[in-house]
Amino acid sequence: MLEKKIYLTNTRTHKKEEFRTLTPGEVKMYSCGPTVYGEIHIGNLRAGLTADLFYRLFKRFGYKVTYIRNYTDIDDKIIKRANEEGVEMGVITRKYIEAAEKNYALAKMEEPTRKTLVTDHLPEIISMIESILKNDKGYVTAEGDVYFSIESFPQYGALSGKTLEDLKAGARVEVNETKRNPGDFALWKRAKPGEPSWGSPWGAGRPGWHIECSAMACKWLGPRMDLHHGGEDLVFPHHENEIAQSEAATGIAPYVGTWVHNAFLTFSSEKMSKSLGNIVNAIDFLSQYGGEVARMAFLSVHYRSPFDFSPETVDSAITNLERMYEAKLAAEKLLDQKIAHADPVAESLWGGFFIDCDRTKNSILDHYANDLNTSGALSELFALIREWNRIFATGNAKNTPAAILAAREFIKVLEDEIGSVIGVGRMRAESMLSHLASLRALRSKNEGREVLSDEEVERQLAERRTARAGRDFKRSDEIRDYLLSKGVEIKDSPQGTTWTRK
Repeated sequence: MLEKKIYLTNTRTHKKEEFRTLTPGEVKMYSCGPTVYGEIHIGNLRAGLTADLFYRLFKRFGYKVTYIRNYTDIDDKIIKRANEEGVEMGVITRKYIEAAEKNYALAKMEEPTRKTLVTDHLPEIISMIESILKNDKGYVTAEGDVYFSIESFPQYGALSGKTLEDLKAGARVEVNETKRNPGDFALWKRAKPGEPSWGSPWGAGRPGWHIECSAMACKWLGPRMDLHHGGEDLVFPHHENEIAQSEAATGIAPYVGTWVHNAFLTFSSEKMSKSLGNIVNAIDFLSQYGGEVARMAFLSVHYRSPFDFSPETVDSAITNLERMYEAKLAAEKLLDQKIAHADPVAESLWGGFFIDCDRTKNSILDHYANDLNTSGALSELFALIREWNRIFATGNAKNTPAAILAAREFIKVLEDEIGSVIGVGRMRAESMLSHLASLRALRSKNEGREVLSDEEVERQLAERRTARAGRDFKRSDEIRDYLLSKGVEIKDSPQGTTWTRK
């Protein structure tokens, strides 16, 4: 276990608090997964990556983690899709669970401890509803529906900040004259013609949306857990209802120690919606760009900050990965170096770099411990990369024995600290840079920008070297600007000129 305390912003209290677990050294966490009636979109992807980020954080800090992620495979939207396609509900859910799993694998998410399905937990759901009724927190209508009575739970609204007076029938609160209160929510819905149903003490039907997560979480984590995650759109009513029904059923509070929610995602500053036609399926993005570009784009922004998905965001992610892997490539080549010569000045420079590596490692962990500040962690890495590049370009620095040791230490910081939590930087540099260059070329082509061949770039650079040798700096700058307009950035150093596609 690391000796650092973790502080997280608890949605319940709206405060940054020290993260404490029920059992020292162990974390029990639950994340609300998607409802599987179609392909997951990039908003779902951000939620999944955020949960994966917390999972990786706790493991990096030495905790034993039990992580449950669910799939909602009973829902009105699933039934509607199944009826439209003329197939059984299970055909739809199996298809889109498989699709979601493909997305998660492409995004390099780690496997949860357990992935749960609502259809596997009907006995637990029925048992929990029975406990709620036994404790006088719910009621059964004459038609066979079962509702939770929010007036029976005085703490209702504590998570979302809503009061009973504030609550009115809305988009996700069913309007039903059989309810005692418009805010009461369904625990069990009676069967309707043409819909799948299951037997229960109240007749054939199916569970309400909210009870599902309570039953699955309590089954595998017990009546209390350390951390519960979801998108901020789930705070009300889903998570508010989850608290009420769980604590009403078990009589044990609090159900969750720390609630964490990731913020919404927008598309070029507009809310994603089918009416605007700007829904981006995760598979389309991941298939083209890959998991590391996705992780760099989504996780370089704090999970509680709104995230705007735009071409500029993707370009920035590619650029940052290029900076990271260009430095790593130089380090990997040093590790393969066979001959090194002592140089007192260079050895001194690398000695300072070793100190920087230790400082960077500790600073990155401090940022993680401070409400999972991934942008702060990445800024520390890029500061180290700037120092690495500076020393590497100095005199004979790369030809000394200390340079090889420094390369090993730099890669260790990148892979162990950034790679273990944010999940980027662990690929071989040459193959990753080739992939990123291909993305640059594709994006330039899609934007209608001429893509220069490698041979043409080298020809331009040769002409530039001739111009510089003749002190024709005006022509040299013209060539630099021309290459930049074609998406090629050049860098001059004492060792020569290098170029990358941007």
